[in-house]
Amino acid sequence: MMHELNNYTTIKLKINEDDYDLWVADSDEKKRVGLSNIDHLPERSGMIFTYDKPSSGPFTMRETSIPLTIIFLNDRGETVHQKKCEPYQEELVDPGVPYSYVIEI
Repeated sequence: MMHELNNYTTIKLKINEDDYDLWVADSDEKKRVGLSNIDHLPERSGMIFTYDKPSSGPFTMRETSIPLTIIFLNDRGETVHQKKCEPYQEELVDPGVPYSYVIEI
C-alpha cells in the first residue's frame, strides 16, 4: 500500500513539538481506506482527513493492522478529542462533537 500513497498530496505539520509528514485524505475513497491497507507506518508520519464543512461520526480500526492515535480537530485546528487505538479494534472512535480534520499517527 505504501506505493499507492505516492498518489497522495503530503503536508508537513507540527504535532506535539515534532514535525510529521502527513498524507492528505481529501476524497471519499481516500477517507474510506485511510491507513487500513498498510502494515508499517514510518516514524513521524500519518494521514490527515480534511472535510469541507464540520463533520461528525465515528472512525473505525476494524481493518487497520497497526496501532494509531486518532486526533479530531475543529475548524480552528484545536484538538477536540484524541484516542489511542489498537490494531483491529472493534470499538468505534467517536468524538461526540463536530470536527473539520482528523489526524492518524
